[in-house]
Amino acid sequence: MKTLKRNFFVKSLLLLLVVAFLGSCKKDGDDGSNDIGKGSFTIKGTTHSGPCVSIAATSGVSGNIDVVIADESGASFTVYNMPTGGSGTSNVVEFTDSNGFSSELYALSVSGSTLYSSTGGTITKTGSNSYKFSINMIDLSTDEQITITGSGKY
Repeated sequence: MKTLKRNFFVKSLLLLLVVAFLGSCKKDGDDGSNDIGKGSFTIKGTTHSGPCVSIAATSGVSGNIDVVIADESGASFTVYNMPTGGSGTSNVVEFTDSNGFSSELYALSVSGSTLYSSTGGTITKTGSNSYKFSINMIDLSTDEQITITGSGKY
């Protein structure tokens, strides 16, 4: 469990730093708008929204991307190995030590000091760069089971 939490923390921190950096970027001659998408997710009745960005997968699998939604409170929701198609529904797997850097589709979330990992659910692509989701998660500290829903465009 300690290794799982460390892997989770490292992956979440890396993606949050990327989102913070991208959110503060401004192109030369930019009018203040940028190409960063937006997304939102709901955890236990609280909706978080903010930038939604994709980066090359931290799993090291060539061609895969990870997508993160983060809000200014520090809450984040990350999908690892996002499907690349423009439509269709994909099943999310349980995040474990053994698939932490694999090509499987899984999700991790941070809200306050609580760390959540996926146990199942689905992601539906609504366009080549947009998606909606309903993912069953578990609190890694208390084993509480919840469902996180949301959508994003990256």
